[in-house]
Amino acid sequence: MSGTSRARIPYQPALDGVRALAVAAVLAFHGGVAALPGGFLGVDAFFVLSGFLITSLLLAEHRHTGRIDLVAFWGRRVRRLLPALLLVLLVVLLVSRKLMPGTELGALRWDALAALGYVANWRMANRDGDYFAATGSPSPLQHTWSLGIEEQFYLLWPLLLIALLGWAAKRGAVPPGRRLGLALPVVLLGAAGSALAAAALFAPGAVDRVYYGTDTRAVALLVGAALAVPLARRGEAVTARPARHPVLGALALAGAALTGWCWATAGGGDAWLYRGGLTAAALAVAAVIAHAVVSPASPTARLLALAPLVWLGRISYGVYLWPCPCSSGSPPSGPG
Repeated sequence: MSGTSRARIPYQPALDGVRALAVAAVLAFHGGVAALPGGFLGVDAFFVLSGFLITSLLLAEHRHTGRIDLVAFWGRRVRRLLPALLLVLLVVLLVSRKLMPGTELGALRWDALAALGYVANWRMANRDGDYFAATGSPSPLQHTWSLGIEEQFYLLWPLLLIALLGWAAKRGAVPPGRRLGLALPVVLLGAAGSALAAAALFAPGAVDRVYYGTDTRAVALLVGAALAVPLARRGEAVTARPARHPVLGALALAGAALTGWCWATAGGGDAWLYRGGLTAAALAVAAVIAHAVVSPASPTARLLALAPLVWLGRISYGVYLWPCPCSSGSPPSGPG
């Protein structure tokens, strides 16, 4: 993945493998694959990876140039993500005029506007109708809720990071090499706050607010951001270091096992998911990413870098955008 206009981070095929497995899990869930009732957690794997990559890019630019160009950063996000979304919105609206009852078209137009403004998660959390009832009529744009959370993160996190790094630069007692480390406690505090918010706001049988909320789902993005900080402090040489890391390897193996278990057993209405489960799932994915990045020659990295996974990972954004309007699109309220 390319970095900023002045700094880049090395491309790692294994990270495309993470994308591939994540989108495959989401599609399996929406396709009704009984073996993966928790496949919706593939979205959280995307969140962890996004938080890691975006933070790595921002820190790399700051390390190389001493600043972060927000206009360029946001411009790249718009150019990369918006055209495909606009096409999906146009097609969905045109097709829905032929297939949907006229009484539902007004709500769909609002859904499209929310998706375009990247606030679809809050729209879905407060949309009229019970999205978790078996008889509910889900929006064909319901899957855009995750894009909303990511874009809100892309908007707010760089601002906070710039403020934090600027504050550190003004404190003469903080050596330049240690300024990046100041971001870590802030990110960890944010992740803990998000996890606590999810636990506090969870209500059995009415999980829309906690499932779609930016505050309650940000934990995965922040776990990814937290992973990026210590790796950024080690510098770019970390990706080329051939040494083995048995502890990280063991954690990655445990993380892969936990991820598989969550995808095979979780239900969207399960209380444990919002009382620590989402955090555990994010940490599990982060362990896999950490080993793949730190040990690019490890079995973890080599498996994730298999050509079919890399190919699927590179088109995962479009794969996620297009099939989902054709599926049920319903948030996961339980095994079905």
